[in-house]
Amino acid sequence: MKIKECLSLGVACLKEVTQIPQKETMLLLGELLGKEMSWIVSHGDDDISLNEWFYSALKRRANHEPLEYILGRASFYDREFDVDSRVLIPRPETEILVDKALELAKCLSKEAHIVEIGCGSGIVSIMLALMLPHIKITAVDLSSDALHVSQKNALKHGVYERIGFVQGSYLDGVNEPIDMIVSNPPYIAKDEPLGKGLAFEPSLALFGGFKGDEMLRHIIDLFMGQKVKMLVCEMGYDQKLPLQEYCIQHGLNPTFYKDLAGLDRGFFIQEKQ
Repeated sequence: MKIKECLSLGVACLKEVTQIPQKETMLLLGELLGKEMSWIVSHGDDDISLNEWFYSALKRRANHEPLEYILGRASFYDREFDVDSRVLIPRPETEILVDKALELAKCLSKEAHIVEIGCGSGIVSIMLALMLPHIKITAVDLSSDALHVSQKNALKHGVYERIGFVQGSYLDGVNEPIDMIVSNPPYIAKDEPLGKGLAFEPSLALFGGFKGDEMLRHIIDLFMGQKVKMLVCEMGYDQKLPLQEYCIQHGLNPTFYKDLAGLDRGFFIQEKQ
């Protein structure tokens, strides 16, 4: 079969599940052939043999399984991270969470300690470790499976020795003073229906409680109780008002930020001086 015929086959299979069926088919073909998309475009008349993996990958994608799980990798901050169904797929808006943490970290000493609650694939802790080489990072997750993926990614990016990995809930197992908490916790309400793609991602990392913001509230409580200097969190687009009210009730002054789509996406709080 010629490459251009393979592309037509893929587009026919994927046109109902993605707005970019040709690009996704080229990514799958590139994985099969070990080639870049530009090569595939310029070799449309080449004959190739398709194997069972390619047909299986098309079938999985046609069933709405995320492309990142099929390929086993995802991009974050222009770096490649390993992902599978044990962890959430990195989203572009979480890069803003890292940006805010880095901006606030300018006020911290070189001996400061940053803890990430719910590290998942490790993308946030790893990027902070790469960009803040003198600061101690601790990554906490309740899931041993998620920690396995995050440790693998830390090794891949050369920061494994710089991050302390802890299996636990919230700050369980973290005994040293904390200067900053960073978190992208589950924040979807219990009964909120999931899109077909999200159904493949781990529920432990998606649902934040009956209303969805319960875990965020608990993290705010920990920020106050542990006398942490700074807190940076991602949140749901519709959670600004209740979280703002919760913070004000406790004498806190949160600053909220938006994502690239203009939706409310997170907040940060600094300890009163």
